[in-house]
Amino acid sequence: MSPRRASVAMRGGLAIAERMRNGPAVAMAHLSAALPVLPLAPVARVKWTLTLFGFLLYLFVITSYRAPLGEVAIVMALVGIAFQPGGIRFPTYLGWFSAFVVWSVLVTTQTAYPDWARPELVLLIKECLIVFAAANALQTPGQVRLFMVFFLGCFALFPLRGAMFNFFLYHSHLQGRAIWNLLYSNPNDLGAMALLQLSMATALLAAEPKGWVRWSAMAGVIALPMLILMTQSRGVFLGLLVFIAIAFLGQRKRLRLALRIAVVAAILASVAPSSVWTRLQTLRSATDTSTLDKVDGEGGSARQRYEIWRVAFKIIGDHPILGVGIGAYKPTHEQYAMDGEFNPTAQGARDTHSLYFNVLAETGFPGLLLYLTMVGVVLLAAERARRRCKHVFETGAKQLLMLEAGLLSFLVASIFGSLPYLPHFLLHLVLIYAVATLSSRQAGKLATYSGIDGIPRGLGGALLAPIRKAQMSGHARNRPLQGQRPA
Repeated sequence: MSPRRASVAMRGGLAIAERMRNGPAVAMAHLSAALPVLPLAPVARVKWTLTLFGFLLYLFVITSYRAPLGEVAIVMALVGIAFQPGGIRFPTYLGWFSAFVVWSVLVTTQTAYPDWARPELVLLIKECLIVFAAANALQTPGQVRLFMVFFLGCFALFPLRGAMFNFFLYHSHLQGRAIWNLLYSNPNDLGAMALLQLSMATALLAAEPKGWVRWSAMAGVIALPMLILMTQSRGVFLGLLVFIAIAFLGQRKRLRLALRIAVVAAILASVAPSSVWTRLQTLRSATDTSTLDKVDGEGGSARQRYEIWRVAFKIIGDHPILGVGIGAYKPTHEQYAMDGEFNPTAQGARDTHSLYFNVLAETGFPGLLLYLTMVGVVLLAAERARRRCKHVFETGAKQLLMLEAGLLSFLVASIFGSLPYLPHFLLHLVLIYAVATLSSRQAGKLATYSGIDGIPRGLGGALLAPIRKAQMSGHARNRPLQGQRPA
């Protein structure tokens, strides 16, 4: 470290010591800024493992579709776990997801449509293995940061760029709604995935210093809402509003955030096609079944979704415990929709257009309970970690808030979209849990570094010695730091 930087660091430590005399809580806020937090390690300093490499290769495959190496990537990531130091990790949420997969296998053995169910069941088992690999790949702050940067980069280079080029250059869209290809060919699904990417971009902004990563994340905060609007998905738009509300209410400096949101909104309003606002205005007519025909005209998507849900309720009522089996909903729906009690707009091999109805119809109430418990475990762990970090490790608390907001907004959008086994969603759960674990651990280190339980040697000890001295003098000697229990 250069003499100038050492001098600045020492002055920072002395300033913290001075603030400790005025109040431990204030000192801890400055201590969290002075000490090393989640390392913003460049790629060269990331702890590389075979599992991490295979996992990143899998991310590239599912976002680019440039190489048929998905299964190779999965095998590589799983093999790497056996040689990874530190042992195998099997977090709680993965246990619940595994229980859900086992239950899905059991109920699918009773399905009337095995040819439909078998491929989807195999895909679900693969996704469980990927979640297992991801949980073991993301163990350090550098690995987590690399995951977010790499995933955002792949999404920007392929689905985001592809949808923009399709819409503006090639004029290829779905009735004015932005799409790309394969997994991203459904505008509702594409918009929901963009919500998760948006939360990662804002989480990076909460921690990144000045540099290309921060500038890229700022570009994403503008481009991703633009993509969401261009998909014209009303359910995803509601999710976007939920994301903004959570992010706004969770900030202390709300005026600054309100100004930033206003700037982004002004940019989007000037660029987005007029058809976007015309479609979103129809949300006012979607709250009453008697006005559904006004949403998109006669036979529009809102009326059609309502009729599809009616069929789903009938199926759920007939199969409340075992469901119809993973992947067997569409042929079951086609059969039920032929009944004269349903409007013809619901006919065909349709899905439920709802994550919750889809899980419930295919796996019954026990399956839905296992699925929601998996999500709830992650949210509870993240919220506990965020509250622990709130007054000790503010950077971690902000990142968790953004990631939680992304998850909750996705869950809101999923009321209107069948996305229960989407890999992007499952990997977002892994990311939240990893950030919660690392942030909670960092908060514990900051509490220890405060001087209660000894001082690290070297430069860290030099920085913290004035804090220890201030703690042991006057009223600070017997007052516990915020976030710690009295001895």
